[in-house]
Amino acid sequence: MAFKAEIKSLKNEVAKEAPSIIHKAGKPYSTKVVSVDTLVGPKGGLGEVCHIILDHGGLFHFVEGQYLGVILHPDDDDDSLHTPFRVIIHAFSIASCRDGDSFDGEKLSLCVRRAELSPHDASNFLCNRKEGDEVDIIGPFAKTMVFPENPEAMHIMVATATGIAPFRSNIQRLFVDPQVPKGKFNGLAWLINGADNYNTLLYNKEFTCILKDNIDHFRYETALNNSVADRIYENGDEIFTLLDEGAYIYFAGSKTMMPGILETFQKMAKERGVIWEEMLARLKKNNQWRVEVY
Repeated sequence: MAFKAEIKSLKNEVAKEAPSIIHKAGKPYSTKVVSVDTLVGPKGGLGEVCHIILDHGGLFHFVEGQYLGVILHPDDDDDSLHTPFRVIIHAFSIASCRDGDSFDGEKLSLCVRRAELSPHDASNFLCNRKEGDEVDIIGPFAKTMVFPENPEAMHIMVATATGIAPFRSNIQRLFVDPQVPKGKFNGLAWLINGADNYNTLLYNKEFTCILKDNIDHFRYETALNNSVADRIYENGDEIFTLLDEGAYIYFAGSKTMMPGILETFQKMAKERGVIWEEMLARLKKNNQWRVEVY
């Protein structure tokens, strides 16, 4: 599908308001809700987080790491945002591989946190859906979290909260999707999964199971109290070595994690006699440093 989009924000979802994209051309896809399951309850510290499966009938084609737009139809008394040529949609990262959790190529999953402060937000709209409800989507968009098609590549992923979505999508494709030949990926996928506490560690059991079966190519670490910067520092030597060897490093989740992470990298660089500003510029130039935060 051809379209033009003006991207206002590149976010997974946020507790106050879902990010918006102004879409000027293209027809949305109609999907039906298969299930809405609660990953974390409303009193879990993170707030309620839902795993939502949508059936697109095999018509919505995307690759791992991309996001889509969910269209909220306006109230009858407020159609100011909608015209035949201008529609406001809200962006959510896709949390499943292209074949979906059931690997039939007809479904996709979203990881959505309910927006407690904005009752009419798109996040709440999704969390309130029931089986069989229709949800209009559009896209897919972006390539920041899309892994290069290199079976030998090394990927370091750092996530907090629902920022885990694009990483689950990629990891599912690399290690779980039966449509991908077993052993095709010979590189490294290293995930640092950050959360407030153990109960809000999204998809933890799933990643732990994947680790048991793919110990040579998948590495999984958790960072409780959202201490992802501390976990990075503890593994500083290995991370710097991997980056020097061409590894990609990805950050997804709350934008509040980035200042601490940048300070940590600057500290690690200084300890190793490296000028951090020059190193960061090189990583960005080589497309090794990838950030998608909200």
